[in-house]
Amino acid sequence: MEDKRNEKQIEYRSEAMDRLRDRTDELELIISSLTIFALFSLPGWLFDKIADSYTHLSLSLAIAGNLGITLLTGTCYGLAACFVIHLMARAYWVGLIGLRTVFPDGINWSKTPGIGPLGRRYYQDTLPDLDTVIRKTDRIASSLFAVISMLTLGILWFGSILIGILVVSGAIGARFGLTNAGTGIGSAVLLVLFIGVPILVYVLDVQIASRVPRVRDNRIFAGVVQFMRRLAGLAYPQRLVLPVQLTLQSNTRPIVFFVALTLSVFVIVAVGSTRAAAWRNFTLSGEFSYLDTDLAREGLSSTHYEDMPSSFDRLRGWPRVDSFSQSGSFVRLFLPYQPLRDNLVLDHLCGSAEEAPDRVDCLRQLWTVGIDGNKVSMADFEPAERADLGMRGLIGLVPLSGLEPGLRRIEVVWNPSASDAAAALDDRYSELNRRYVIPIAFSPAFELSLD
Repeated sequence: MEDKRNEKQIEYRSEAMDRLRDRTDELELIISSLTIFALFSLPGWLFDKIADSYTHLSLSLAIAGNLGITLLTGTCYGLAACFVIHLMARAYWVGLIGLRTVFPDGINWSKTPGIGPLGRRYYQDTLPDLDTVIRKTDRIASSLFAVISMLTLGILWFGSILIGILVVSGAIGARFGLTNAGTGIGSAVLLVLFIGVPILVYVLDVQIASRVPRVRDNRIFAGVVQFMRRLAGLAYPQRLVLPVQLTLQSNTRPIVFFVALTLSVFVIVAVGSTRAAAWRNFTLSGEFSYLDTDLAREGLSSTHYEDMPSSFDRLRGWPRVDSFSQSGSFVRLFLPYQPLRDNLVLDHLCGSAEEAPDRVDCLRQLWTVGIDGNKVSMADFEPAERADLGMRGLIGLVPLSGLEPGLRRIEVVWNPSASDAAAALDDRYSELNRRYVIPIAFSPAFELSLD
């Protein structure tokens, strides 16, 4: 009696699950359609938001922002690609269902023009029927939808831990002038924890414990393996991810599924890194061999001119003039102050912001300005807040009087007093100083005199 009751309960649950399953297909299509648009749009919105405050960021926020934008961008594009495939598979499945309803007998082999008896026999032996295709397509679409959720949860969890560890390790390294070394050590610790420990658990549990019964019955050995398994489990939320992962892995090809899942994580990181690099650079192409980035820096760059706005300008704390064409007696020059770049150098020059007798004069020491080999005095440069650019810095005038009309070059040097001692400030500085060249077209206005 009890067995029959249990069988009825199982049958009722199965029927209820089937009815619920029939309702989820439409939801999958709606979710995929709406989410694809959102995921492809989100990276651009993220780039715009972080660009608005990029030159204001502290060290910790810069690490979190750069890493976060890389992971989120890669995740968005990776998930969007998965949703596109899912939408195609589910739409194909819907089409097959309709076809199966209209033509329940499937292919009518007696009416297949262009196919001879040998070809007909070949296709009858190799082509699956509609029911098989429907079942396999439904399995692919449902599995892919579950994988999308699993990847989202796993990457967001791992990304949060990664950002936290690298921010802390970078902040500790900055105390000793070793920011990059600190983040490198943090990355190594994470690799050992999230890759090395699971590999070790695999060796101890799958390889050794499964082959040596005496070892798996040892309480100390079992305790060590369980502890290491919990430690490795910090890489992702096991209660949310593992049921989906193990269900899919155990009902498909386990090794192929695991390899595909691992590769997808690396692909997401690679896509995010490439997209973030494209966000910061003019080009990632290596074909500009005759006019590369270093050579382009010696010529005209639109970032130096306020009337040539571009998407890169908010990320670059570069000197700026109002326009390439100049006809007056002076050029207005703005020298941005970027705390992440400048504060360590300013502390080296002036002690600290609290100790500096004149903070504006300290800022003036950070730059030298010249035009066509003639040095421009920094004494007249004044503090400025440019809300239109979202930056603060120094602003001053570069005199043009006495210069011949034509192409002139304003030369600005950041940290001109750089020395070997300054190199020890922090390992995040790839350059001790930097030279900016701003070409201008000088065409003085003609003035008629009646004297």
